[in-house]
Amino acid sequence: MSSLETAQEALAAGSWSRADSAFRAAIEEDADPRAYEGLAQAGWWLDDAPTCLGARESAYRRYRELGDPVGAGRVATALAWDCLLFGLGESVALGWLGRARDLLEGVEERPEHGWCWVREAELALSVRKDPARALECAVRATGVGRHTGDDDLTVVGLALQGLALTRRGEVEAGMSRLDSAAAAVTAGDVADLMWMGKVLCWLIAACHEAQDVTRAGEWCRRVEAICRDRDLVPLLHVCRITYASVQVAGGTWVEAERELTRTVSSLGASSRASRVEAVVQLGELRRRQGRLAEAEALFAQAEFHPVAVVGRALVKFATGDAAGAWSSLQRLLRALPPENRLARADVLLPAVRVAHALGEGEAARVAADELRQTAAAVRTDALVAMSATADAVLAGPEEAPVLLHEAVRRYHRAGLRHDEAAARLALAASLHATGDEAGAQEQLDTATACLAELADEVGLAEARRIAGSLHPRSAHPLTPREVEVLGLVARGLSNDEIATALTLSSHTVHRHVANILTKLDQPTRTGAVSHALGAGLL
Repeated sequence: MSSLETAQEALAAGSWSRADSAFRAAIEEDADPRAYEGLAQAGWWLDDAPTCLGARESAYRRYRELGDPVGAGRVATALAWDCLLFGLGESVALGWLGRARDLLEGVEERPEHGWCWVREAELALSVRKDPARALECAVRATGVGRHTGDDDLTVVGLALQGLALTRRGEVEAGMSRLDSAAAAVTAGDVADLMWMGKVLCWLIAACHEAQDVTRAGEWCRRVEAICRDRDLVPLLHVCRITYASVQVAGGTWVEAERELTRTVSSLGASSRASRVEAVVQLGELRRRQGRLAEAEALFAQAEFHPVAVVGRALVKFATGDAAGAWSSLQRLLRALPPENRLARADVLLPAVRVAHALGEGEAARVAADELRQTAAAVRTDALVAMSATADAVLAGPEEAPVLLHEAVRRYHRAGLRHDEAAARLALAASLHATGDEAGAQEQLDTATACLAELADEVGLAEARRIAGSLHPRSAHPLTPREVEVLGLVARGLSNDEIATALTLSSHTVHRHVANILTKLDQPTRTGAVSHALGAGLL
């Protein structure tokens, strides 16, 4: 077996470090461009950007020296994505893609043409945010795969069709293609480990973007097991970040925080785009927790990421800068093509709220109308809930409770606990405005219990405001010190942590907590916090 064959065998087996060493040895013997390509792929898996990009450029030059336009085109195609992945910028990526097209033009159809379409589809989704163009490219890639008998290409093209369709709002058709591609991958029909992992990651991303929390969670666990078994570290990071974003949406914040902080730490020196994604999702978690200064600092590291733009706008809105929030949201909506329906939907509900607060009634109605049309086309519980919430913002006092009841029901079915709690708070305020005090209290109690569990400071502040309007303060059953202790309990502090914060002994704190539970007739700390917030005692 030659040195090159030994190295290729190590790469196929997923032995990345051994493959790296073997390809370097093969290059010393004979500067075969295939050895440079293999070294680049080993560097890709080892998250070694200089090796990956440097070896690909060497392979490109060698193929050009040998007069092989197909080999050079294949390498240029790979460089198009890797330059974006490792942070060299969109212009460099698009430049390499254009070079690949030029090299392959006039060559009889080969799999390399299909892979060029795949990369163009990926760049259309990532750079131009244009799912219509991505779908066109993915269809052509699948056609080349079938014509040339390249099973990997056929499956990858099908998966990209699914992702593009999902982002266009055609969720049912998109998920059907992604399911088919994922079945092929898990059955072993895709030989290349990178593409196997990417297909599964696209499926999880589509589940998350469609806010199908249950389905995303199931696939995340399955993909993580595959990545661990095959030592697919870069793809494991992508899976973990996506799963954490699902947990943020679903309200399992302790697990999401653990996953995101671990991933951000492990990617600290990485130049991969996945590190930015992890930072953005951690910022979104901090925003939902009400830790706005931390959220702003994290979002600032990813200035142009859509989630960061929306997150920063909502931070501005929460801190009194509605005009700045509205300006940011308008710019983002102008940048997102109308065909990118799911990405726009995530912006439209905040846009309705902010525009309404500024008195921009027509702009709020236009945004609500678009969101309603998207919800009617996509028909997922999450989008129907978002649309009902937006309509409730603009509705009169009689219509708003009906819309918010529907939003609560749909958020609950979608498993979006934090959004459900926020909708319940809005419903409590709406019911109070119509004189339904009992109904308002019921919604407030349920929302408060969830928000206390999640330790959402902003949400709890809103709950206290609503509780204060429901229950004007009268005789207070708790002493000032007990209120102080219960406030720290609401923030999730243990007795020892409270003792340190208030310069008390743990025994004294224990006694205060026991007195609080007795006075409020509650068996647990969480129950006491929920009761106190609902009664306006905090």
